[in-house]
Amino acid sequence: NETSITPEDCNTMETDAGVALDLVNRHRRDGYVFGLFRVADAYELHLGNSTVLYLTLDVLETECSVLSRRHWESCEYSDTYPMDFGQCKIITYTNHLLKKPQLYGFNCTLSPVPPDLVECKDCPVKLEALEVTEQHKDIAAKALKKFNSEGNHTNNFAVDKVERILK
Repeated sequence: NETSITPEDCNTMETDAGVALDLVNRHRRDGYVFGLFRVADAYELHLGNSTVLYLTLDVLETECSVLSRRHWESCEYSDTYPMDFGQCKIITYTNHLLKKPQLYGFNCTLSPVPPDLVECKDCPVKLEALEVTEQHKDIAAKALKKFNSEGNHTNNFAVDKVERILK
């Protein structure tokens, strides 16, 4: 068995990177779906019938909650409020007999995009993201309680987590 690690051309890795990013998004339980901005770095380790892929991806947060389970390519990016951008280091393992990549591990670090970079000059309203507080969670819970009581639903809804507050 021959083992070799080789750098890959980032421009040819977009399909594999998209699959890896989808695995990361499906694994996450809170936040917003990450979309692929670009492949920053890629290496492959060949182990007989298997390949381990080491990726560094530049990502942008989309408007889709990870709970929606939507694929990142079907999600929109906000042009009215600050979004987060960052980098994900992802390791996937693929057995060539099964041909199904598996997520081995990942670490994503995000930062808000500076407001002056996303400022919308033609927008009639400027939106600002606020820190989520207990008061915001209470307001959301009361709104859902009212919705549940006024609706003719067979199921009631409850607030799991408040992700973002816009002003």
